[in-house]
Amino acid sequence: MVEEHGVVVEISDRYAWVKTQRQSSCGQCASNKGCGTSTLSKVMGQKYNEVRVVNSLNVGVGDHVVIGLAEQALVRSSLLLYLMPLLMMFIAAISLETLSGVFQWSISEPYLVFAGIAGLLIGLAAVHFWSSRLADDSGYQPVLIKTESLPQPLTNIQLSS
Repeated sequence: MVEEHGVVVEISDRYAWVKTQRQSSCGQCASNKGCGTSTLSKVMGQKYNEVRVVNSLNVGVGDHVVIGLAEQALVRSSLLLYLMPLLMMFIAAISLETLSGVFQWSISEPYLVFAGIAGLLIGLAAVHFWSSRLADDSGYQPVLIKTESLPQPLTNIQLSS
């Protein structure tokens, strides 16, 4: 299970909104001074995410908590998000090229590009469809693992949204 520390910033119905600080592994390796990614993460500053979790531990605003997400859910949703649009883009372009060969159509390269873009858009629509279906699936939702008595390094989080 992937765990993250956060602070509860809002309670609504049966959910708690937890603000977490984005973590970056940049700056940890020996080449961080010459690395463009490390420099970019320093320029972008520290960002925060708000995550909705089921309030199973009856936490209150200001409580420091640990939330978790199943690794399998993270991997599956990442594959869906990144691979589906790319696969659809390649499938659409290759299908048009194959059909042009079978039916001996004279197709120029811009048509293949447009087919790829159309496949990408179809893939993005499929991701939107599947992600909306998985939005309420408990296997893909973060959960409250425990509350913490000592604050974690999330000292600059404002509790009011």
